[in-house]
Amino acid sequence: MKRILKWIGIVLGGLLGIIILAYVAVTAVSASRLNRTYQVTADFTLDIPDDPASIAEGERLYTIMCQSCHGENLAGETWSDFMTGQIQVANLTTGSGGISGVRSDEDIARAVWYGVKPDGSPTVVMPPELNQTVSVEDMENLIAYIRSAPPVDTENVRLKPGPMMRVMHVTNSFPLVTAELVAMDSPPLGAAASEDTMALGQQRAAFCTACHGADFTGNSMMGSPNITPHESAIGAWTEEEFTRAIREGVRPDGSAISTDMPWETMSLYTDEEVHAIWTYLQTVEPVAPE
Repeated sequence: MKRILKWIGIVLGGLLGIIILAYVAVTAVSASRLNRTYQVTADFTLDIPDDPASIAEGERLYTIMCQSCHGENLAGETWSDFMTGQIQVANLTTGSGGISGVRSDEDIARAVWYGVKPDGSPTVVMPPELNQTVSVEDMENLIAYIRSAPPVDTENVRLKPGPMMRVMHVTNSFPLVTAELVAMDSPPLGAAASEDTMALGQQRAAFCTACHGADFTGNSMMGSPNITPHESAIGAWTEEEFTRAIREGVRPDGSAISTDMPWETMSLYTDEEVHAIWTYLQTVEPVAPE
């Protein structure tokens, strides 16, 4: 019996040693990637408006695309638990700890489009699929709104990725560092003309990929469904039913859609935008839900 217990102890000790060594390696690789610096070489010019209509449009876009992380008051928040670690969503205001008072318009645009801070270090947890489809005009309106927001004071905290976040980063299961996925020489997009339904739909549908995946087939980890035009996904929906889901958070069968899907803020999309998203989704490859 003692010999058996001894071997069990040796095996368990060996497994523990392997786990520790593996995590040390994961931490080292993740830290190396987080410490990398980038240089944005793409040229762009911004002309930030200050008229009420542009600021209002910036607020609408912010509410749809940014509010779920940066908050209604633009002050951001800090996510903290053992597995995820400590990650701060930036305060966008001019208050203490905020970025608006210390960064130029171009600095803010680079952080959104390319995930790069003024010192070349990367931002974290910024959705690249969405940000690379924000047009220059949309960016100008967003910055106009950010500049108009009242100051909120927050305390800056240091980034401390937890075990789960580091493993997901190293295995590329989660886009922790946006800059790794974006071409630094890729110029920002121009605004899609309202009459170009497909282009407008592709730009606005990019917001959906943050949860539903680049191919719109859903993400089981996030609980987001397949929204491709397969008959077992939304292929059986009518445009009116899709619009109601966006506007009211109700499925065709009358069941409520969880607010984990931000339909309340997405309801701010214009009728043209909802129609364009629907039209674009009909062109993606239909994939049967798993």
